[in-house]
Amino acid sequence: MSGVRLAFLGLAACLTAGLPVLAAAQSSDYVYCSNGIVCIRDPCPSGNALDLVTGKIIKGVALNTTELSPLNRSEPGFSDKLHAGKLVIRGSIQHRGEPNDPPMLVVTNVERASKTGERKRCAAH
Repeated sequence: MSGVRLAFLGLAACLTAGLPVLAAAQSSDYVYCSNGIVCIRDPCPSGNALDLVTGKIIKGVALNTTELSPLNRSEPGFSDKLHAGKLVIRGSIQHRGEPNDPPMLVVTNVERASKTGERKRCAAH
């Protein structure tokens, strides 16, 4: 096999392997709600995330709000509203660290208040 062909196949394999990671990092709207798990250290799979685009519920999600503006994070009652599923947030599900680490919902923006049906659907799982 020629060196050029081998290099091309290697590049194609690398790009194909990277596609799931790119897809997982796409932004979507979520309702995050606590699943009742209490942790001592991070990352903590203490919540579920309802993807409002696909309708899929991702269970055992850790939460990362460091990408969120300080103004949103400092809003009175923000943490309580977030964990109760009262907010629709924009973000992405990312897989970081060790293979057994929980998926992480990286929050980038607060979109709106969630609807009652959205909250109930997230909390039911």
